[in-house]
Amino acid sequence: MTYSENQSRILFLDNLRYLMVLLVVVLHAAIPYSNFVPWWAVKEPNEHALFFDVVLLILDVFLMPVLFFIAGYFAISSFQSKGARLFLKRKFKRLGLPLLVGIPLISPPFSYIYHVTRNGFTIHESFSSHWMNYMKTAGDFPLGTMTSIDQFSHSHLWFMSLLLFFFIVFGFFAQGKIRKNHDTVLEPSGASSPITILWILAGVGVFSASFSFIGSMLFASPSNPEPWVTIVNLLQFQPDPVGSYILYFSLGIYAYYRNWFIHTNIPGHLGIWCFACLVLSLCLLVSLRQVIQHLSPAIFIVYLLARSFLCVSALATFSVWALRYWNRPSRIHASLGKNSYHIYITHFLVVILLQLLMAGWSGVSVLLKFGMITVASILASYGISNYALRPLPRLSLAGFYTILIITFIKIHPC
Repeated sequence: MTYSENQSRILFLDNLRYLMVLLVVVLHAAIPYSNFVPWWAVKEPNEHALFFDVVLLILDVFLMPVLFFIAGYFAISSFQSKGARLFLKRKFKRLGLPLLVGIPLISPPFSYIYHVTRNGFTIHESFSSHWMNYMKTAGDFPLGTMTSIDQFSHSHLWFMSLLLFFFIVFGFFAQGKIRKNHDTVLEPSGASSPITILWILAGVGVFSASFSFIGSMLFASPSNPEPWVTIVNLLQFQPDPVGSYILYFSLGIYAYYRNWFIHTNIPGHLGIWCFACLVLSLCLLVSLRQVIQHLSPAIFIVYLLARSFLCVSALATFSVWALRYWNRPSRIHASLGKNSYHIYITHFLVVILLQLLMAGWSGVSVLLKFGMITVASILASYGISNYALRPLPRLSLAGFYTILIITFIKIHPC
């Protein structure tokens, strides 16, 4: 059975992908109002910070792993339809080029807004000068933990650089396997039994927690509990979850190879998986509170296990639910699916600018601000993608850089 014959069976993965992207927008919209991510460009202390802390903690568990899983699931079919050379060329074009043109538009403004908000909205340096100084750090080629908001950063595009690296590794591995076995394509093979799927998911949970523990021990510190690592400015990621990203991308490849969602599905009743998510979410919150208060290694391990298995349960829950109830063609779903990639790219700066605008709106509940920023960012990002970037990519890019040049001219020290 070929991929094209089974395409309708995995339509739900496209829907899940755009849902995860929309939830990423929700996560970024919530950050200013939480106690976490102190380096975020805009921060607003408020009485609802605990609510936003919970939102961030839960969403951060599964969003990126699920996206890596879906990317891995479609890797083999994309490789087979294009061949190694065209596969890698297309990934460089789709992921590499947006990195090159997107980082100068996103990362320097983020750093600049950070300084503006921390200086009481007083501008001490022109934006053009800050942009030039920031972009110069791209040639520093550091290796290790990132230490400054003014250090060259991929911002939210780190996902794309890491995913590109995964695709490169996969492409060379797949081509080597084909040559070794004297095959022409990587055909899916057999089907996993339900018990095998459960054992694999359990293994992913255990190994994910183990990798997180190792990453935390090697890179985290009391002054920087959630560090970011840069590898000569080509790859940037948090060391504790990067192991899970590798696992979920590999799991997606394996799932396609073993005909998950085609000949077999993730076993278990949807209600049981939902209950597991609820219990593990409570365990995550309770154990994190204990970790903060007591700094116990044993409780920290419990926290990591709760986090890892919550991610596994979330993947199973979304997959079982979407395959059963969200696997039908729809014009709205198709449009959001087609635009999800560009929504991910464009939403970040839209969210930051709206947060900056809302920061000066006193006397308004942050819950209302959060809701307005979320909805407006999704609509604006979808509009930019659907009516500009996708139909007119070159003209849109020229327009964005024109706006950047105008910003150079307009923003000067007070």
